[in-house]
Amino acid sequence: MEYQIKQLSYYAENILKHLSFGTVHSVYRRTINLTDGSQILSLQTDHSPLSPISLVSGLTASDLEMLSVTPGDSVRFQKDGFIINTAKGTACKQFTCKDSRRYDLDLSRALKAPSRSALITNIQEALSLAKTGGFATLFNSQNAAEDFDLSLVLIAAKSYILDCNELIHCRRYQEAASKLIRLLGLGTGLTPSGDDFLCGVLAGFLFSGSTGHPFAKHLKDLTADRLADTIDISAAFLSCALKGQFSLPVVSLLNLPTAEDIFTSFSAVGHSSGTDTLCGILWSLRHI
Repeated sequence: MEYQIKQLSYYAENILKHLSFGTVHSVYRRTINLTDGSQILSLQTDHSPLSPISLVSGLTASDLEMLSVTPGDSVRFQKDGFIINTAKGTACKQFTCKDSRRYDLDLSRALKAPSRSALITNIQEALSLAKTGGFATLFNSQNAAEDFDLSLVLIAAKSYILDCNELIHCRRYQEAASKLIRLLGLGTGLTPSGDDFLCGVLAGFLFSGSTGHPFAKHLKDLTADRLADTIDISAAFLSCALKGQFSLPVVSLLNLPTAEDIFTSFSAVGHSSGTDTLCGILWSLRHI
């Protein structure tokens, strides 16, 4: 049976064109991750938030489960899609991208100062609505948490961020980057909160046009060097961020959406992944 991929990015399409054979990396309720050993693409259910590596299908979570796909199943990539051969010997699952809608998720332009100021205000207001936990707890100015209310992960994150702030203030940019990179791999889940925050920081460099700032250069170099220090899926998103490729909610911030729209779109990304990323964007816009 052939299934239609409804949405993907030009970035994911380019990856598909250069792959031949691979395997199923991992399987979750709403996602099947595919890999050739170096690149990862994520087959996702309908209405999933679009990331640079997403292949959004028309399937529900139940439909995805019925495919009976397991890690290690072989995958054959084609120019316009891919075929999954299940180890259980059931019929091959073929997916096509021939009629998919493509999105450009390249964050290629900076915002001017008045727009950046408006975006900062809207992001801060959006985070005040967040009840997701994660880094939003640290950045919600209306409900600032004391250390005794925080998890050990958030206490560590808060310490690294505050130390980084001080080092940036003293223009000790290399030391500041070395401090903030300690967030890499910090947290639990499919993508640790620290990694999501760092993705947001990298996006913030682009929004503010500060990719040439000494701190930005040091942090990007450290991130690229240490991708192996976190889990594969998270490393894939950070690799995309280093190339200027971000999720659709992040790229949509260029249009200066309202605080309510920001809250809605980012809250739909994982349990706290979206708001953790939003915190990174806010921090980057404020400090760099």
